[in-house]
Amino acid sequence: MPEIIAKPKKNSRLQLALVVLIPSIAMGMAWLMYFTGLGVPDGRTNKGELLLPPAQFSALNLQDGDATVDPDDTEGLWRVVVFGSTRCNESQCQESLYKTRQVHIALGKDADRITRFYIAPGKPEPSDQLESEHPGIYWLKADNKNIQKTLGLLQWPENRIFIIDPFGNLIMGYQVGQPGGDLLKDLKKLLKASNIG
Repeated sequence: MPEIIAKPKKNSRLQLALVVLIPSIAMGMAWLMYFTGLGVPDGRTNKGELLLPPAQFSALNLQDGDATVDPDDTEGLWRVVVFGSTRCNESQCQESLYKTRQVHIALGKDADRITRFYIAPGKPEPSDQLESEHPGIYWLKADNKNIQKTLGLLQWPENRIFIIDPFGNLIMGYQVGQPGGDLLKDLKKLLKASNIG
């Protein structure tokens, strides 16, 4: 009877290599698409404008009074940001704040995954009424030129709303007057897709 010779296990090595290689390639492509916008289809379903590449929260150099805000204090949370004037006594400014508050409430059980920031080019001086209408919001200041440079804008983003992810990336922005429902839809999708924050 002829002796049976075992064949090398080439197939099992190839399968192992594919098991490791395919997820690595997928993760690399996702990272490339997220940070460069390369290959992102135009028919996206998000309502806000993707910021590509995303700006960094730490680069905003926010201040709470004279103290610099530590991005780690709200790390792990999604942040909704409104840029406005020092007093926020204009109707459009108050409307932007109102939208973010209503969206925050509408998120229901997911509301504790979100925090809100109001950022002004000088120390914010909201009225007592405005403060009472927006409990828990961070009233912060930032340097106008630094914000413009960080966000790649030619002027202060007056009354605009932005989303910052739990890793500190400014990922999406909304135009003045854009419906609050757009922000709500995007946040619901992001929260559903994310296990972080």
